[in-house]
Amino acid sequence: MSAPPPPRYDNVRTLPSVPEPRTDRMPPHSLEAEQSILGAMLLSAEAITDVVETIDPGDYYRPAHETIHRAICELHDQGQPADPITVAHHLGKRGDLNRVGGASYLHTLVQSVPTTAHAEHYAEIVQEKAERRRLIEAGLRLVQAASSADTDTDQLRATVVEQVSELTARPADASSTEVTPAGPPNPFYDRKPGLHRPHRPGPTPHPDVFCGWLGETVRELDPTTEADPVAVLANLLSAAGAVIGRRPHLMIGNDRHPTLIWALTIGPTSSGRKGSATSTARRVLAEALPDFFGPEHTPRGLNSGEGLIEYVKDDDSEDASHASFDKRLWVLESEYAVTMSRGRREGSSLPGVLRQAWDGDSLGSMVRDSLKATDPHIAILGHITPEEFRAKMQDSEMAGGTYNRFLPIFCHRNLVLPGSRGASPELVANLAAGWRTVLDDAARVEQVKFSPAAWELYCDQVYPALSDDSAGGVIAQFTARAAPYVQRVAMVYALCDHTDTISEAHMRAAWQLLNYARASAVHLLGDATGDPKVNKLAEAVRAAGPDGLTADQVRRLFKNSTRAERDRLAAELLDLPGYARRQKATGGRPTTVLTYAG
Repeated sequence: MSAPPPPRYDNVRTLPSVPEPRTDRMPPHSLEAEQSILGAMLLSAEAITDVVETIDPGDYYRPAHETIHRAICELHDQGQPADPITVAHHLGKRGDLNRVGGASYLHTLVQSVPTTAHAEHYAEIVQEKAERRRLIEAGLRLVQAASSADTDTDQLRATVVEQVSELTARPADASSTEVTPAGPPNPFYDRKPGLHRPHRPGPTPHPDVFCGWLGETVRELDPTTEADPVAVLANLLSAAGAVIGRRPHLMIGNDRHPTLIWALTIGPTSSGRKGSATSTARRVLAEALPDFFGPEHTPRGLNSGEGLIEYVKDDDSEDASHASFDKRLWVLESEYAVTMSRGRREGSSLPGVLRQAWDGDSLGSMVRDSLKATDPHIAILGHITPEEFRAKMQDSEMAGGTYNRFLPIFCHRNLVLPGSRGASPELVANLAAGWRTVLDDAARVEQVKFSPAAWELYCDQVYPALSDDSAGGVIAQFTARAAPYVQRVAMVYALCDHTDTISEAHMRAAWQLLNYARASAVHLLGDATGDPKVNKLAEAVRAAGPDGLTADQVRRLFKNSTRAERDRLAAELLDLPGYARRQKATGGRPTTVLTYAG
C-alpha cells in the first residue's frame, strides 16, 4: 500500500497576499470643513463659542488653520472683534501672517463658508477626522516600537496599555470644576489625545517665544525628541549667538552688547532631558557648520578663568605653537554645579572672567600677566538639576553679579517617545541648509536697529516691567539684567530672520522668554519678593488651590490693613508669574478670586 501524499499547505502561502495597509493615502481630514469653521468664526462671535466647545486647535489637519484658530480665540478672549482685518493685523504683529497664506487667505475663508449656522456641525466633522488620525498615529507608533529589536518588552507592554487607556478614555464631564491654567494655550504643551505628555510640575512658556525661524526649527524638531521645546530654543539661541560672532551688536546706552546668550537649563536628572535638548539643537547646527562644532570652538567644562582664556588667548610671541584668531566659543558645561563650586573657592578667577566674557570685554589673568585675550566672543550653556541649583545659589553669589548673566530655563520631558530614532536625515539636512544661510548672512550685519513698533513696545511696556526691582529679594537680584538682556535676545531673533531690524514680534518673543526665565527662577527658588506681606498672600493663594482666594478671605488674612493696602498687595502679587485674577461662578453673582497656575 503506497504512502499517502504529504499534506498540502498551499493555503498558508496565500497569507502574504492579503492586502497590506496603504501608507501612501492622505490621513483622514476635510479641508473644506476646516475652512468653513474658520470662515464662520471670522463672521460670527456666536460661531466662535460653538466651535471652541467642540474642537481643540490641534484638531486641524493644516497647521496654518490651527494658527488662525488660535489668533481668533485670542482676540475674542480679549473682547476684541475677530474679523479678517483684525486677525490679519494680529497675525502680522506676531510674524505669522505670511505663514498662514496672507490676508487674502483670510478673506477666502470667509467666502468659502456656506452658512455660519452650521459651524458646530463642521467642527464635529473636523474633530472626528482628527480622532481617526490620532488612532492611526498611535497604531503606527506601537508597530514601530514593537518592530524595534532593542525596545524593552516590559516597557513596550506598559506603553501599549497606556496608549489604549488614553485612547479609550472618555472626555471629562462638562460640569467638572477643574480650573484651566491661566495664560494662552501653547501647542507645544497642550495635552491632546494620542500624545503622551508627562505631568509638567513647573511653568509653561508663552507661545510667542517660538517666533520666526528659531520657532520654525523647534516646531519641525519637536515630534522627534522628548526634550522640552523651550530648552531646544534656548540651545539654538545660545549657539546661534556664538556662531554669529562679534560684528553684529546693539548699543545700550554707551555699552556695546554682542549676540551672547548664556543659559542654564535646569531640570531633573531623569526627566529634565537637558542633554536631549542640546543634542537636538547641536545636530542641526553641526550639520550646517561642521567646522565650528568641534572641540576647538565648543569645549566642554569650565575649570578656571585661566582655562577659559587659554582657548581664546592672544598670540604675541614669534614662536608660539598655537594662536587663536577665531575667538568664538560655545562652551557646554553638563555639570554646572561643579563650576559653581569652583567659582566659590577663595581666590578663584572664574567669576571675574565670566563677568568680563558676558560683557564681551577683553580677558586677562591676574595670575599670569602674559595670558590675555582681546575681543573674545564666548557663549555658555550649562545643565544643572533643581536641587543643585537651589543648594549652590546663595544671596552672595547672586549679588556678586556672576549668575544673573544666565537665563534660568526650567525644562522637563515633554513627550514620551519609546523607540524614537530622532529627526530623519532629510529633515536635518533641510534645516541645516537654512541655518547655513541664516548664520552666514547674520555674521555680516553691523549695528542692529529697532523698528518703530518694537521700540515703542520696549519703552512703553517691556522696560518698565523688567526694570522694576522695587520688590527686592533674591528673584529681583537674579533677574537684575533682564532689561538689557531682552534686547540681546531680540537681536538674535531678528538676525535669525535675515534682518538687521528688531520687529515687534522679535521684541515680544524676547520679552516672553525673559518672563519665562523669571518664572523659572520663581519656581525653582521660591516666591521671595522682599515684602513679607506679599509672600504671605502668595502662600495663601497657593494653599487655596483651584478654588482661589476670595476678597473676603484676603480681608480676613490682613485684618488690620486698609482696602488700599490689600489692593496694593494684590497688584504686586499679580505682577509675579503664575498668579492671576479670575471670575468664579457661584449660585448667584460671580465672585473674583486670586489663583495660582504656575
